[in-house]
Amino acid sequence: MKQLIIALLIAIPLLNVTAQDRETHYSSWNTIDINKKLNDKWSVNTEFNFRRTNFLRDWEQFIIRPFVHYTFENDLDIAMGYSYIKNYNYSDYSSPIDAIEHNIFQQLTIKHKFSTFSFDHRLRFEERFQQNVIETETNSYTIDGIKYRNRFRYKFQITVPLKTFTSNRALRLVVYDEAHLDFGNGLRPEKLDQNWMFLGFSFRASEHIKIRTGYHDIYAKRGDLFINNQVWETTLTYKI
Repeated sequence: MKQLIIALLIAIPLLNVTAQDRETHYSSWNTIDINKKLNDKWSVNTEFNFRRTNFLRDWEQFIIRPFVHYTFENDLDIAMGYSYIKNYNYSDYSSPIDAIEHNIFQQLTIKHKFSTFSFDHRLRFEERFQQNVIETETNSYTIDGIKYRNRFRYKFQITVPLKTFTSNRALRLVVYDEAHLDFGNGLRPEKLDQNWMFLGFSFRASEHIKIRTGYHDIYAKRGDLFINNQVWETTLTYKI
């Protein structure tokens, strides 16, 4: 409960903006996550993220994210990975031209299970290598080298079982909040970059397949502008 209160306190300032300060767009984010368990301790997985916006007309992002996990116990997982991210130009407030980011991340996930629900903490630190977009003349842009930034992400998630059909088929409620802290190119947080809130359902269809779908509300601050991305997000996880 203490962690949930902290997450809400982080999120509330982002919600307190006027319509004049906010740009809203609507997106569909779809992810395929392929997971392979190597043994009791080690596993690998790769995410393929297909993110489209403006009612599916335009690409927003495409992400490939492979990473490797080591599990100390059932409730403690560490991971390292790499993300290839292509950011598309889809509006006046997005990147003015398509640009690519490469990032390396380290991640710690702590799980707590209770009789009727569970909650997770996920802490991720990212080293981000972004193509630097500059304006060469009016409304003309190009890539000029790479800029480096760090970012810390904290995600607090609650999962509540709703109905168990068989040992491999179950329906759960999923709620999470994730705060992104921009560290600039140093090791101290400079600002709250964006905040993600999600409400949806997770359905385990079989031993190998799980589907999570729901509403994902994102606030990001870019200068004096608040950008609200209202997303319907679906993730298909396949365990080999």
